[in-house]
Amino acid sequence: MPIFDIDYDVLVWQLLPVRLRKPVAYAWLKCLVQPVKWLYGLFTGFRGENLYLLAHNSQVAYLEAALNDTFDTILRRIYITDGAYEDPEFLYLVPENKPVWLGLVSEVGSTSYVNPRVLYTNAETSLLGTAFIVVVPVGLSFDAQRMRALIDFYRLAGRNQYEIVAI
Repeated sequence: MPIFDIDYDVLVWQLLPVRLRKPVAYAWLKCLVQPVKWLYGLFTGFRGENLYLLAHNSQVAYLEAALNDTFDTILRRIYITDGAYEDPEFLYLVPENKPVWLGLVSEVGSTSYVNPRVLYTNAETSLLGTAFIVVVPVGLSFDAQRMRALIDFYRLAGRNQYEIVAI
């Protein structure tokens, strides 16, 4: 029996001396224990909610699970995708002997590459606008403010930008 599973009716009966185990005494003690049982019910409910909150974190799988548990319990169609991202193009030094044609006018005909490469800055190669996108099915009705509050509760502090998209 786990430590927090307590049956107060049985406990009252077990702690009542044998000579006092009469229906009137038992009923009277059950009435005295009723406020403790009420507090115990509040405690177990609060404990269950806190265990659920501790079991979920900002990882994508846990955030998806929390969103589906709240908004789409049966079909579980809510999922999270990454935001837009451009792969950086690396430039090489002359001794490395790996020429890359960037598409400059002065480079035309100087290398065998036919497809020009785009050179991005550090700001352009980072995430473009949104860190992640929460995809919600069109037929699902949900409260957008409640969903944003749930996402804000679980997401990492540095991952500020996200979108909720209905597809």
